[in-house]
Amino acid sequence: MLQKLSISNYALIDNLEISFDSGLNILTGETGAGKSIILGALSLILGQRAESRYFFNQQKKCVIEGSFKIANFHLKSFFEDNDLDYEVETVLRREISADGKSRSFVNDTPVNLNAMKLLGERLIDIHSQHATMEINDPGFQLLVVDSVAKHPELLSEYQTKFRAYKKATAQLLQLTEESDKAKADLDYYQFQYDELEKANLAADEQEQLEQDLYTLNNAEEIKRNLLGANYLVQDSDGAALIQLREAGQQLGALSKFNPQIEELQERLNSTIIELKDIAAEIENIEQRTHTDEARAADINTRLSLLYNLQKKHRVNTNTELLALQDDLSAKIQQAVFGDEAIEKLQQQLNADKKLFQLLRQMY
Repeated sequence: MLQKLSISNYALIDNLEISFDSGLNILTGETGAGKSIILGALSLILGQRAESRYFFNQQKKCVIEGSFKIANFHLKSFFEDNDLDYEVETVLRREISADGKSRSFVNDTPVNLNAMKLLGERLIDIHSQHATMEINDPGFQLLVVDSVAKHPELLSEYQTKFRAYKKATAQLLQLTEESDKAKADLDYYQFQYDELEKANLAADEQEQLEQDLYTLNNAEEIKRNLLGANYLVQDSDGAALIQLREAGQQLGALSKFNPQIEELQERLNSTIIELKDIAAEIENIEQRTHTDEARAADINTRLSLLYNLQKKHRVNTNTELLALQDDLSAKIQQAVFGDEAIEKLQQQLNADKKLFQLLRQMY
């Protein structure tokens, strides 16, 4: 039911707001009083085309807004199909700018004009001299039958199942198209997949190989600096460990005079132990570091393969290559086994169609 109609900047109307009560509402007035203008404004939120030359003020936009009570109209399925928020009190709004551009809203959600028109046709009937033509419309005929039958639960159940049927039909069409394309491109997909599978990719491989190659290419410098560091820590005449041991001895001689000095000596001994561990690790890394031209060549070959694959497929990482490999595998599976899924879905649709035909016969 139309509860309220607001009109702004339309024809002879600057601003107007009309409220409607339940039951019979009548607009009367002399010729030219504006009755047809109000109906014209109402038609705008029912999806009719508009022209800016009918504006009251050509410098402002026209806004028509209607508030409807729709609890008894069984329109939840329409709102779901059009991804709209269902409200018991629904507001339709149409905004038309001076340059003729139009925007439509249902409960403040933008919609296209066709959606607004379809909703408007379910909310208001405007009976004119040609209104009897509507009786030939199958949609109107079904609306009359459903209204007389008064089985909203059965109607809602049927609509839910029919929406699922339409969704499955669209899915079948999509599956068929994808399957046909996958079959046509199967050899190409298989070649690409085999190439990636043969590469035996690992997600974090590239970063580790690049680090290993960098180390091998700079092995001499790394080894030289590690030897120098180890020399300064423990082998030179003035090595850090020798200096710290002597400092510890000096503190040890004084610890009997002051408990705080004894604590400092213990901390210094801990530092010496830590420095020994550092020196041992430096020596261990130095011994493991060496030039290996064969290993460097193998890494370069492997990285070249990874870089070429990434360039070919326009990606930047092995992770993206692995994702592409999974996608190719899915397409191959679809090409090989897609007919089974299509056949299964087709059988389900055939069964659903028979059910719909049976329900129509029963009701």
